[in-house]
Amino acid sequence: MATSGLDKLVSWVLLIAVVAAIGLTIFLTQLPPREEPFSEFYLLGNDGIAEDYLYDLRAGRGEPVVIGVTNHEGVSTSYVIEVWAARETILASTNRTQVNSMTQIGTVRVELLDGQTYEQPYQVSVSDKDANRVEFLLFKAGVPGAEVPPASVTGADRVAAAYRNVNLWIAVH
Repeated sequence: MATSGLDKLVSWVLLIAVVAAIGLTIFLTQLPPREEPFSEFYLLGNDGIAEDYLYDLRAGRGEPVVIGVTNHEGVSTSYVIEVWAARETILASTNRTQVNSMTQIGTVRVELLDGQTYEQPYQVSVSDKDANRVEFLLFKAGVPGAEVPPASVTGADRVAAAYRNVNLWIAVH
């Protein structure tokens, strides 16, 4: 049975396509994984581990917590961490929190090279006996300006504008 020229051409094209697909697969599996840039933002308790966080506070007395930031942005990055004492309620209907008011109690500025980590103790001091949460807001390359005022109506806009945020539920006595 004789093979036509068209059959030979199709066979060669398929063979080249299979070899190219195998070569491309080998090439792509050898490339390093591409990571999206991000920053880690976390809190640690007294022993430098993720437990034993402050909870009971005496009004006006500082209690330590360790603030941690790790830069995985791929470039040197400036961070601003704002610390707020907040009055928040849990809405039973949605099982979400609602920020009723916030008062700023501190600011930390950090400059980190790519891959560098900042972990430092921070003294949390809350005077407002009605505050029930401490909000830590992380901003990259500065803080929002007038479009998100620091003392917005409830502070919820400020939390939403943060690059990252972590918080601790507290009781102030």
